[in-house]
Amino acid sequence: MEKEIKIALFAPASSPSVRKYQEGIKILKKNRISFKSFVEVSGSLPSLKAKLFYEIITSKEYKFIWSARGGFGSIKLIPYLEKIFVQNKKREIYSTLIGFSDITALHLYFYKKFKKPGIHAPMIVNLPDLSESALENLLEVILKNKEVVLEGKTYQEGEAEDILLGGNLTTLASLCGTSYIPSEKSLILVIEDINEKEYRLERAFLQTIFTIGTKNIKGIVVGNLGKVDPLKFLKRVEEFLPKKIPVGYAFSLGHIKDNFPFIIGQKTYLFVKNNKAKLFQKNFIF
Repeated sequence: MEKEIKIALFAPASSPSVRKYQEGIKILKKNRISFKSFVEVSGSLPSLKAKLFYEIITSKEYKFIWSARGGFGSIKLIPYLEKIFVQNKKREIYSTLIGFSDITALHLYFYKKFKKPGIHAPMIVNLPDLSESALENLLEVILKNKEVVLEGKTYQEGEAEDILLGGNLTTLASLCGTSYIPSEKSLILVIEDINEKEYRLERAFLQTIFTIGTKNIKGIVVGNLGKVDPLKFLKRVEEFLPKKIPVGYAFSLGHIKDNFPFIIGQKTYLFVKNNKAKLFQKNFIF
């Protein structure tokens, strides 16, 4: 008997490379992961993608909706999704979104609208490039509900427990000033990025923390920033960092082979003490 389909594969932005997508699918099949692909190689308009996305994420058939790839076009779906949700008076979604980078926009939108957590993790096209340990950890988080534990380095000592929000920094900054960015009064901020100059990251970071409000930020987690040294980056923005909160960097997350998963919109414990930084999230039933 064929296994029940629990994972839907979808491309919110442009279509992925056929070769990379097929390589990612091979990994799913190798691990006996049941899925159904809704990825269109030819692509389609954001309005049509939003309609299909809505149908998938509101269907009880799929436990997860896994992004095939990222891409700036992801944010273009949001106004169409908002219109569809309002028209249908939908107050609940059933699928948990998996992805990172530009998928940050959708993660934060779904958290803002439904308080729905999402998995910040590699897309399908990224799977072949992951380290063995990162891939194993990712599958255990998705399939076995494994607890999340990430380690980094200390920048500013402290301890915090709060909702973890954020993701790709430039995408996060692009949501500032819109109604789609979460307006939590207390949160731990996580950031990552790639292929951005240091001054652009600095500008995006300041725009983000000024929008959120430094008093509302109870901790900061910095992952990979591409060619920008995260320690040097933190020193550049140090005078604007909230004081007496934990700040850690060099966490294994972002556009790297050791891109370990974590949950956006999940209560998180952040400990940065004694030259050690650790992020911990209890297992969560998606």
